[in-house]
Amino acid sequence: MKPEELTDEQLLEKINDCSLDPVFFTHETMLRLTWILIKKYGFQIAFYKNKEIKSKYFKNAMKSDKFNATLTNAYTEILYHFMQNSSTNNFEKLLREFPRLKFHFKNLVKTHYGYDIMKEHRAESTETKIPILFTF
Repeated sequence: MKPEELTDEQLLEKINDCSLDPVFFTHETMLRLTWILIKKYGFQIAFYKNKEIKSKYFKNAMKSDKFNATLTNAYTEILYHFMQNSSTNNFEKLLREFPRLKFHFKNLVKTHYGYDIMKEHRAESTETKIPILFTF
């Protein structure tokens, strides 16, 4: 099944148990995963769970060592920021309200970090970092 055909709980389960077909692990799916985690656990716990779940998924489902913990932190921080500035409680409506999340995410990340983290942090340590809260 495609991610859009799954409930939030089903999608979370399929990513967590690494059974989601990697072809469906897109930017929008990663945003939705982050949305689900923030809604379910709150920002602080979602910050750590997102890294844990995605790291496992990259390793086991995608058979990849390309997991980027800093980028995953950015997903959580950026999405949380936009969730706080929205009155919607619906993922699709949030993306429509803030299309930059879907179409210009890389620019949002560069604005926050000031450099291209995609290149700089591929093989970073697994040391836990605290969230960075910011404004755009």
